[in-house]
Amino acid sequence: MKYRLALDYTVPEGTLAPYFDALRQGRALAARCTSCGTTSFPPRPVCGACGGREMAWQALTGRARVVRRADSENGAFALARFDGADELATVALANPAERQAAGRLVAPPDARPGLWLHLENEDDDHA
Repeated sequence: MKYRLALDYTVPEGTLAPYFDALRQGRALAARCTSCGTTSFPPRPVCGACGGREMAWQALTGRARVVRRADSENGAFALARFDGADELATVALANPAERQAAGRLVAPPDARPGLWLHLENEDDDHA
């Protein structure tokens, strides 16, 4: 069976508004727990390591290393570790035909949701 489902939704940004603003610009903004120092990207309002609720914003370079990759007919996705972050993030690959193991965060294409990684050579350093 095949069903088509259309869903309109709004993500309430709340305290994560600075993260979403940065993401729309293709910049990585993480949350660093002021209690234990764990840096989360994407950020979360409560620390996954210690349960702390006080966070400070920390800019990251946007560079990430692909840990695992999955390709499908609907696109390619990966688990990636962003430089400076302590946790993995799920990303969509902006250029799935490429096979590099590293990339840089880019602004979501066509205002699509999620984290998008553009794969590139590890020695590329585009600002």
